[in-house]
Amino acid sequence: MKLNIAIISKEKILYQGQADTVFVPTETGIIEVLPEHMQLVSALKAGDLIVKNDDKETVFKITGGVLEVRQKSNVIILVDLV
Repeated sequence: MKLNIAIISKEKILYQGQADTVFVPTETGIIEVLPEHMQLVSALKAGDLIVKNDDKETVFKITGGVLEVRQKSNVIILVDLV
């Protein structure tokens, strides 16, 4: 099973597709989101947002944003870029 992820900045969609896991820098620490993760809304802080899929890693440098984990492994991440 995979996550369905959308990473969106003010300017454009940065990433849309599936992934095995995503690491997000929140105000309380780094969270790893895996498929079937509980529903969650969290503020993001500056740091590296890392998407891993099939042994490939994509890194986004962000200055903040909002994470929403929805039912059925759907993840929406609104970000501010460096």
